[in-house]
Amino acid sequence: MKYVKLMIVFLISITLTGCVSYTELNETAIIDAILIDKTDNKYIVTINMLTPTKDDLEEKKTYTSTNESLDKCLSELYLSTTKKIAFSHLELLAITPNIQKEELKEIINLFLNRVDSRNTFSTIVITNQEKLFDYDVEDINELIDINHNERGIVSIKQFDSMIKDILEMNISYVPRIKIEDELVIEGYQSVYEENKLLSIDESIGYNFITNNMKQGLLNINDIGIKLNTSNTNIKVNKNKIDINITSSYQILNNNENKSDKEINKSYHEALEKYMNEFIDNNKLNYFDKLVEKYQYDYYKNNKDLKLEFDIHITSTKIENSNIKGGNSFE
Repeated sequence: MKYVKLMIVFLISITLTGCVSYTELNETAIIDAILIDKTDNKYIVTINMLTPTKDDLEEKKTYTSTNESLDKCLSELYLSTTKKIAFSHLELLAITPNIQKEELKEIINLFLNRVDSRNTFSTIVITNQEKLFDYDVEDINELIDINHNERGIVSIKQFDSMIKDILEMNISYVPRIKIEDELVIEGYQSVYEENKLLSIDESIGYNFITNNMKQGLLNINDIGIKLNTSNTNIKVNKNKIDINITSSYQILNNNENKSDKEINKSYHEALEKYMNEFIDNNKLNYFDKLVEKYQYDYYKNNKDLKLEFDIHITSTKIENSNIKGGNSFE
């Protein structure tokens, strides 16, 4: 059904422009996912190609090419599929931890220089990549989206957003997934300037700091808390960074029968812990760039500056009359 929708959109665009023939459409491969790895100085590129069936369903088939350049890989894939490789409907770019700064530059240039590519597909880092195409792209993106809404560990990182991060901060944080018996979210991985897996706490801290927390569930000292709203404002003054978070939350369960004051204190301590985990382990890669961006003259004249951080949290508890209590929270 997804294929049919894509084809309708494609056909409408053809009707409006009048510049693509039916033959060209029939010779174009609809690619919804691409996996890029590099080992032994050679790229390994795998694409997932969708084709229609008589039942208006989509049939997928993967093709792989290994070569010293991305362009040569795509040329080989064209020969394998006998169709033009088009990325106008790409939904997912998956790279492996083997992709370093220079490889990522080439990947970015590949998509930016193609007229048949949009830049709003999601980007992930994947381990156990051999099993990636056992899953539909929708399932992978939905897993990340549900996690963002319910747990707040990672969120979808679109390709254009990754490029913006790299241009501004020289680093970006991309969801990393591994495949065991099922898809598992490991946290964020930093890309471009370094390749490092962030812990779960660091990943949550990054989401709070970058104002990227939606409604989420937190287990704090065995008390279930639902985050309703969160807004982060960062102020940079020379080498001093103030992180101000305003949030509201509900208590989902309170088996310990702690007071609201005790719960609020534990909530603040947990948020500070998440953010400090990220700051302590990543400040040279993220906050140095933040100071450089907003206080360039000061940064230029103080290369060995010592960053100072203040975290301020203001929170409001929202009453929930439906809470019965007594159930465990996972």
